[in-house]
Amino acid sequence: MSLRNLILAGLLLVGVRAAPENVLAQLPDAATQIYTLITGSELTDDCPICDRIPIVVPMTGTFRLKLLDETPFSTRYEIQDLSFHAGTNGGAEYWVSGSGTYEVGGEVAVAQDLFLDVAIKNSDTNTKALGVNGDRAVKQPWPQIQVSVLQTNGTETQLYSLKLEAVPALQFRAVLPDFQNKSLRLQWDSHGHQVQLERAMIVGGPYSPISPIATNQTFTDVSALTNRALFYRLRQY
Repeated sequence: MSLRNLILAGLLLVGVRAAPENVLAQLPDAATQIYTLITGSELTDDCPICDRIPIVVPMTGTFRLKLLDETPFSTRYEIQDLSFHAGTNGGAEYWVSGSGTYEVGGEVAVAQDLFLDVAIKNSDTNTKALGVNGDRAVKQPWPQIQVSVLQTNGTETQLYSLKLEAVPALQFRAVLPDFQNKSLRLQWDSHGHQVQLERAMIVGGPYSPISPIATNQTFTDVSALTNRALFYRLRQY
């Protein structure tokens, strides 16, 4: 299952095969955080020598931020599984995929450095683009990321830039069985957002809500541990 399918319209899915003697669930690496783009993210397609207005379109998508190392002076991450889509209905469309690195420096994150190695595809071209941020100032409190990236290997006829406004996505952190009571406790990161936990018997649904809409980050599903497969998903509001 791809990252794009896991996070779609504010949904996050986890599958659990529950039995009296074991519980299997697909959970993320604790050192990896999934990020999602929010309103304000955009792609710019410019032609410096052309007599045309730069094409600027909104952008959506996700990426993984994996912790590499941390010192008293900076924290460094690897950007994995970057997958963006930019465009408008009936207008130009772009698909961006690749990887990179992100480093935040200082005790209060006063500087940031981002490098991207991506492929940008539209209906006519497939461009390998390398990019870095020009402005190193951190403008949003952690863990939100706000950064603009300019293509460093652009040409006089094609130059891309990306503006990223990104926040941590919903993410399951633990599935804890209570075999004595045959219950299952789920824990997740909601980062202050209101969410609702939903459950289904098959991955394709239908899903039914089993928790209230709240900022709570845990829920116990009573009598969940039986010889059946369960699928849970979080819906963000």
